[in-house]
Amino acid sequence: MALRRRDKILIFKLSALLSLVRWYNIFFLALAQYLAVIFVLNDPHNWLALVLDLKVHAIVFASLFSVAGGYIINNFYDLEKDLINRPDKTLYEKILKQSTTLRLYFLFAISGSLLGALVSFNVFLFFAAFNFALWFYSHKLKKITFIGNMMAALLSITPFFAIFLYFHLEDLVILTYVSFVLLVIFIREIIKDLEALKGDVILGYPTLPVTLGLRKTKWLVAAFTLAGLIPAGAIFYKVGLNGIGYYLALGLAGLFFSAGLLAFAEKKEHFHYLNHLYRLLIIGGIVSLIWLG
Repeated sequence: MALRRRDKILIFKLSALLSLVRWYNIFFLALAQYLAVIFVLNDPHNWLALVLDLKVHAIVFASLFSVAGGYIINNFYDLEKDLINRPDKTLYEKILKQSTTLRLYFLFAISGSLLGALVSFNVFLFFAAFNFALWFYSHKLKKITFIGNMMAALLSITPFFAIFLYFHLEDLVILTYVSFVLLVIFIREIIKDLEALKGDVILGYPTLPVTLGLRKTKWLVAAFTLAGLIPAGAIFYKVGLNGIGYYLALGLAGLFFSAGLLAFAEKKEHFHYLNHLYRLLIIGGIVSLIWLG
């Protein structure tokens, strides 16, 4: 039976909303949090008790709602730039009225904070502060050279600290591993700025590529790639080349391989492919949580 016009419009709007909130990033965030809870912070054989722990689900969904709201408000402030850098996708997402997306932003941000309140008052404060930080980043911080990239990376991993807070994590190996993943995310944020260079130049965004130029930005990425040896070396020293050590070895190889490709990258398409390569490294880091425990 053919769909009615009203049903087709609803499907298009839901599809636009999923694109707007970056559903694939939301999915991997949820996967990473559940893997961390099951394999890192607890005994994997006790997984059923974790599945039945409603507070764990409240933290995960508080993270998902908050991050979805963050993507919406970020797109709101980046509309002009996105129309230059990715016009087709942006126009598709504009199927949703701006008033509707802003209402959804407030709904998601408030829902995230309230879900945190179901866990504890401290977790409520955590998500209230997280939602404020997401807005402040989109409104002000992302336009500050270097600070914007660092804040984007930090906000990407902030939901994990809600899990760590709930389970009272104090394991230095895990925190060191998180710092390595943070470094990969930070480098990817710089690559995204290289990919969006045209829009940033036109609108006067003082990103690292605009401020330093292409060549110096590449050297900066090379320096941060070398910095990846520090957390990786600390973990190798502590646990050796087994379990999570295998991912770190592959991760380091991927970082240096990507930095080598970056040296020859010149066009937007090159940076687009590198962006996806770094995304694969991050996904690998998520899956490797299975071996971190």
